[in-house]
Amino acid sequence: MNDDDCIRAEVIQQLSCHYELDGAALADRFDIHFDDYFAGEIDQLHCLARDGLVALSRGRWRVTAKGRLLIRNICSVFDRYLQQSATRGFSRLI
Repeated sequence: MNDDDCIRAEVIQQLSCHYELDGAALADRFDIHFDDYFAGEIDQLHCLARDGLVALSRGRWRVTAKGRLLIRNICSVFDRYLQQSATRGFSRLI
């Protein structure tokens, strides 16, 4: 696993086990700027927030009770390999 894999594994674990993600703590642990590193994923989280699946408060993303039912979908936002395979599959259809 490379560094990106380790960071993403930690994000997915935090969300799936604790239903919460502290961006600042993750940034400190891995020496990254959370908002820059996950800019695309944060855009997707804002869409999920509009649907009531996650909420942002004081730099922490929290999975709502409604979102817990779809935790795998929420975590998939951070799965780079899933995103890549989806993109490749879509390009084959075009």
